[in-house]
Formats: sequence, structure tokens, C-alpha cells
Amino acid sequence: MFVLGEDAEGDPPLYSYFRGDELKMKSRDLGRILAHAVWDIPASVPEKTRDFLLLHAGAVSRDGSSMLIPAEAGVGKSSLVAGLLDLGFRYLSDEAGVIDPVTGRAYPFPKRLSLDMGTVRLFPGLEDRLQDRGTPLSDRLEGRFVRPEDLGGEVGAPTGIRWLIFPTPERDGPPRLTPMPSAEAVRRMARYAFNLYRYEARGVVLLSRIAADAEAFELAGGSVQERAGLLASLGP
Repeated sequence: MFVLGEDAEGDPPLYSYFRGDELKMKSRDLGRILAHAVWDIPASVPEKTRDFLLLHAGAVSRDGSSMLIPAEAGVGKSSLVAGLLDLGFRYLSDEAGVIDPVTGRAYPFPKRLSLDMGTVRLFPGLEDRLQDRGTPLSDRLEGRFVRPEDLGGEVGAPTGIRWLIFPTPERDGPPRLTPMPSAEAVRRMARYAFNLYRYEARGVVLLSRIAADAEAFELAGGSVQERAGLLASLGP
């Protein structure tokens, strides 16, 4: 992030954010530039990754098994992952489910969880434990960035995928899990895959193998804590 010579006029000047040699954004608001960079750098990982199949998914593990939570943006993957960490799960990612195409195991992509302040306040004492502030620039970011240890968790090891959970934005009523056929689970995972194009038919076979070995559910209703509690009650 820097100011090009032709953009130096004005107060504040016009800042530019480059990733590599590509101009990604310009703004006079340095906080907005930083927020975009914090989002863009992890989001660029699927563009470069060749050795793993990546899904747009939260991911946690417990007792040697992984849970993938594929969903579109805004459904609440990060908050649900935070709720599961608070209940003793281990952290793999709040953004990318990383699958080894050979073993089918889920690997960690342990970027910090990105939570809005409303979600942070759901966890008493969490804000006091955060270490994501302290400079004038970082203080201007709207989101908060949470380490798994801030929620009493830790980063998990690669593990086999036991559960596939597809959350919906529908929050009315108590939380409920509806079993999902394997074929539908494969279709949805393919929809949320970042780099399935690298694997083509092999990737679909991999997703089919994962769905055949895992329990798949659609998740609807409930608050963050209620949803996490229901998922924590799934089999040993």
C-alpha cells in the first residue's frame, strides 16, 4: 500500500493497494484500503493452490474427525465456527475447507477468524482477550480478528471428514438438522468449490467419495450458540 507520485496531491492523498504487480484498489480512506487487503490476501489463496481442493467453508475437528461447513458468504460460517471452538472443537478455518485429493482428509488453513462486533459480543470476555488492535490504522478496521486460543481452542491436525453441514440463513424456530442425500451434498460442495476446475472429473469423484463416507445435513433455525450446541451433540 503506497501513494503513487501522480496521486500525492490532496489531503489525504490517493492510496493504492497492489497484490504482486496488480493494482487491486485505490482509495483516500486508508482504513478501507487495509480492510480490503486483509480480505483480499487470504481470498487469493485459491488462485494459487494446486495441491488441495478448496471449498468456501468453515472447518473444525473433534476426536480425530473433521466437520466441513460449506456455505455462501453471509450465512454465518465464521460465527458458527467460533461457537464450535467455544464448545471444545479444534480450528481448521473459518473460510476455506482444504481437502487433500489423495487422502480425502481436511487440512487446516488457520487464518484468524473474522467476526463483526455483534458476534464478538455473543462470547462474554472475548473482546478483552483480542490482540487485533493497537495501532491507529488497525483501530479503523470494522471487523475483529480472533485467534482460536481467544476462544479456548487450538489449531487441529489433518483429519478425515465425518460431517458435512450446510447452514441456511433461515433462523426462525429452534435449530434443526435435516439429513441430506449424498448426491445433493456433492452438488452443493461442487457449487462452493473454489478450484474444482483444476481437478475436473477427478474433483467430482473426490467429492463423491467424501460424501459417501460422511454424514450430511442441512442446518436451519436457531441462534449461533443453539446451532453450535446442536452440532456438538452429533455422534461421538
